[in-house]
Amino acid sequence: MEYKVVGRGIEVTPAMKEQAIKKLSRIEKYFDSSYPVKCVITYSVGQVDQTVEINVHSKNTDLRAKVISADTYSAVDLALDKLEKQLRRIKTKKAKFKKRNSLAEDMRLDLLEANSQDNLPIEKIVKRKNLNLTPMDVEEALCRMEALDHNFFIYLDSASQKTCVIYKRNEGDFGLIEIE
Repeated sequence: MEYKVVGRGIEVTPAMKEQAIKKLSRIEKYFDSSYPVKCVITYSVGQVDQTVEINVHSKNTDLRAKVISADTYSAVDLALDKLEKQLRRIKTKKAKFKKRNSLAEDMRLDLLEANSQDNLPIEKIVKRKNLNLTPMDVEEALCRMEALDHNFFIYLDSASQKTCVIYKRNEGDFGLIEIE
């Protein structure tokens, strides 16, 4: 696993970096070593508390855990617990949906210990919606999203003719996903 430790508004000390990598080495065994896996650990500081965000990118699966805490060391532990919970959920879903061979193809989920929460019901789709994508620019899409008071908006970019998703991030700014 390849690690990258980033600090936003905070100096990442060697002890913080070493502790995070040591803790995250606990989940390395769940990934097949023949596939590249990248892990980005981001420390950021707010006015009162600290945030640790861990992103794990493998060939077919992306995992993300974000924890806000008063202590960065405990935040890493909590984020790691979230990642392991996500891995258990993927294992459960993969067992129920055997058709999806690409999901967790690069993971060794058989090493995960069974947990009483593994038998969680699969979320049901409670609403379906059909979209007719209208070509527009990103500014118009942003205005429409805010007018609808949604957290995301799907549209067809008039310049690139790509399907795009604009979404509101936790920090209050916006993100854009362009679908290839």
